[in-house]
Amino acid sequence: MSGKPGILEKLFENIASRRREYGLALLEVSLSILLSLIITAFIMILMGYSSDLSLVAYSVMFSKGFDNASYLLSRASPLIFTALAFLYPSLTGLFNIGGEGQLYVGAIASLIIALYTGNSLLALIAGGLAGAALGMLLAVLRVYRNVNEVVAAIMINWALFNISMFAIATYLTDPSIPHLTRQVPDTAKLPLMDLGFLRLNTSFLVALAAAIAGAFLFYRTRLGFAMRVSGLNPLASMIAGFENRKLMLASFALGGTMAGLGGSVLVLGIVHRLDTMMMSLYGYGFLGIGASLLGRNNPIGVVVSSIFLSGLLIGGQWIETRLGLPHQVADLIIGIIVISLAIPFAYHYMKAVLKVRRK
Repeated sequence: MSGKPGILEKLFENIASRRREYGLALLEVSLSILLSLIITAFIMILMGYSSDLSLVAYSVMFSKGFDNASYLLSRASPLIFTALAFLYPSLTGLFNIGGEGQLYVGAIASLIIALYTGNSLLALIAGGLAGAALGMLLAVLRVYRNVNEVVAAIMINWALFNISMFAIATYLTDPSIPHLTRQVPDTAKLPLMDLGFLRLNTSFLVALAAAIAGAFLFYRTRLGFAMRVSGLNPLASMIAGFENRKLMLASFALGGTMAGLGGSVLVLGIVHRLDTMMMSLYGYGFLGIGASLLGRNNPIGVVVSSIFLSGLLIGGQWIETRLGLPHQVADLIIGIIVISLAIPFAYHYMKAVLKVRRK
């Protein structure tokens, strides 16, 4: 009996600690959004726009960006994958900026397999494997040749962008529509689920399953624990008997798989064909970095941040069409909001890493 009050006291302390933690996070997010809106309004005034117009722009962005749940969730699906592609390697101390190129190869591999087999599962597997192969290439260069993964990824991204445009324009175009590829067959398209109140794209369910599986891997398995220890303190990881090189290879392969699957769901579930200028693919890999930081390096948080960021992107398009503002203004608003939201987490994360490494 004497032990029960102590157990209850610890339980209540844990609950209070969690409430304080979540309350602080909510306060940080609220203040970050408020500060970003104030800064953006000030910049718009300096650009010659009225303060009333900035308020109208905010109203349009947040009302129109989130009013169509079906479109919002489908648009967020590839972004969730590219955010996970950055997140998983970052937990082992690596910076995967190669999600853009991994998305390209995943999308093209999925499109080719879908065109020739008509099977969505095979196309998904092909996209994931293509992304994983590219991720492993970056990891091998980093681990065995000590080539900085950021520099290598930037060069490979640009090379793949041009190679992909060449491949699409030369081998995959539709003869009747030369600026587009042939369309994914109906049998290979990811279906829509009619829930009555919502037509849910299956691509979102695939992305959600990947995030849940990643959360289980990193926070409930020995492999995930080893990866996180390796990222926080490589020396302590080696002393504990973990093989840092293998962990780095595994994390980059996993990240590449996520980006490749992002390209797959984009082709199979959303656009169903690619254009010769790569406009339907470009940028998702880079946006995923912002979504990962907004999600506070948590797989489930990434799902929420990707949906939020997708809403901002959709709202930004409405600002351009309804208010006639240039796209630079919409990009400015989105960019400042993302940076403002990411700064508190970046501060806490770096503080935690430095604290662990000092010890």
